[in-house]
Amino acid sequence: MKKHLHKIILLTSLIILSVSTGIKAQVAEWRLNNVVYSSVDPDGGGPAKGSVTFTMQIHAVSTSIINITGISTGWSWQSANAMLPTGAPCGTNSVAQPSNITMSAAFTGFTYNNVNECSGSVNFSTGGQTFDRRSAGTIDGGTITLTSTWVDVFTVTLWALGNVSPEAGYVVINSSDIGTPAPFATYALSDDQANEYAVNSLTYAVPLQLTSGALPVLFTKFDASCTGNGAMIRWSTGSEFNSNYFEVQRSTNGTDWTVVGNVKAAGSSNSARNYQQLDLTSGPSFYRIKQVDQDGHASYTSVARTSCERKNIELVIYPVPARDVLNVVIQTDRSLKTQLVVYDGIGKLVRRMDASIISGNNNFTLNLRGLSAGEYVIRSSDPSVNLDKKFTIVR
Repeated sequence: MKKHLHKIILLTSLIILSVSTGIKAQVAEWRLNNVVYSSVDPDGGGPAKGSVTFTMQIHAVSTSIINITGISTGWSWQSANAMLPTGAPCGTNSVAQPSNITMSAAFTGFTYNNVNECSGSVNFSTGGQTFDRRSAGTIDGGTITLTSTWVDVFTVTLWALGNVSPEAGYVVINSSDIGTPAPFATYALSDDQANEYAVNSLTYAVPLQLTSGALPVLFTKFDASCTGNGAMIRWSTGSEFNSNYFEVQRSTNGTDWTVVGNVKAAGSSNSARNYQQLDLTSGPSFYRIKQVDQDGHASYTSVARTSCERKNIELVIYPVPARDVLNVVIQTDRSLKTQLVVYDGIGKLVRRMDASIISGNNNFTLNLRGLSAGEYVIRSSDPSVNLDKKFTIVR
């Protein structure tokens, strides 16, 4: 009876705490996007060698958030690579809209107030970059309803100090209470009833390059976690241009990297896309994604770390059920050549793929496009490979 009473008291306390803090369950996301660079010296007198703009965007994750009247937000930059334009306020708070920050049409009526654009009180690192300047303030004066569609909030102009990519360095959006991770824990948005909504920061773990070069991929998520089958590496993109493939890399020391597998990129996409790669290797590991575009240029994500337990697993297929592709992961201590074959429910051969297996982890991707929904089985033409698994395709 006492245990049940304690549970009731605890639950009641949590409900009271939730109500008293005014925090709502709906969650939003924000990101930095749309980099545009100009190599023209903006004032003709140096030290700036060019200028760059980028945009802050926000949306509701699922359910719309109505009557937003206030947003507390900011972004961080690198003073070694960029500077504020002449005339932009620096060092003191400004109650007026800073001259280098333009509110979007969707936020007509709002003003970015109390902005300190070059605070030197920060010094933190994320995604392999260190940031020493923070711009932060409050946006108010209007009302807007956020939906799942991304909307521009404001556009920032900086002057670039470099002449090689990335000419103006990198920027990140300051993180919120449940962002990834959260060195700044005071950012959120509120509605006309003073309810607050937490906002996840997408442009944090992977900083945004302020560069003249085309950004073929906008990463919105990257992480690695342990599953019953090993480490699952997941990443998402908000847009892709001229992208070729992703190379998943693993390291045991953070310095020397080996390839876990390759995943074909979308090539061109303006919609959100999700990717994943399973690694059966156990023990402490570092992971990163190498993105390679059609021209051969490459960029890297930040580094994620796991320490997954060793499992006695030699073969895994995923995702199950499948749609357009089926991933096959084989772990072995020898090398051989085989074929991966797929049969439908009446035993008809519908897919065949040559597979050269080497010692260690082997990752293969079978194209299932064109196959009807239903039950299938995948086997190896070499009986020494213990592959005989059923799976389902859904449409």
